Amino acid sequence: MRIQPITDRDTLDAAGKQAWDAIAERRGGRAGGPFSVLLHSPAAAERVGRVGDHVRFDTAFDPAERELAIITTAREFDVEVEWAGHCQLALQAGVPEATIEVVANRGDVSALTPREAEIVTFIRELVGPKRRVSEMTFKSLQSRLGDRTMVDLAVLVGYYAMLGCALNTFEMPSGPDARPLPPIAR
Repeated sequence: MRIQPITDRDTLDAAGKQAWDAIAERRGGRAGGPFSVLLHSPAAAERVGRVGDHVRFDTAFDPAERELAIITTAREFDVEVEWAGHCQLALQAGVPEATIEVVANRGDVSALTPREAEIVTFIRELVGPKRRVSEMTFKSLQSRLGDRTMVDLAVLVGYYAMLGCALNTFEMPSGPDARPLPPIAR
């Protein structure tokens, strides 16, 4: 870890405590995970937390599709700690183990359900070398999700990519029992 995680609210100044409280409010009283790094900049942590609140708790996403989108983003950015935390949540939300394996190994989406394949393909296209979503992928997903949820999906990917940048920059480790990402050459 390249930066000391902030794990104790009492070590923070007034702005830090305010940010901690805002973040912890919807997270069971905790401000851990990526926020233990982001709290070095309380204003940034609080604002990031608000976006996270929206994409995690306030969208129309089915929980399994939301977690699939999160683990796909984590895989595409190779964010170990994000991957580890959300794999467990994905399983709990009903994402099949076989689907997680396809995402983990950047495998062929043809083995996935059409709904799963749409989400994984969307994210891979969006964050891939062209940084664009094909018309076919967009139209297919938009017809099912609608405009509002399409915006929420794009924001969700951006949010977890942003967290991934911070987590990878500071080399935040995943726990000892975490499910590791398989190494894949790009």
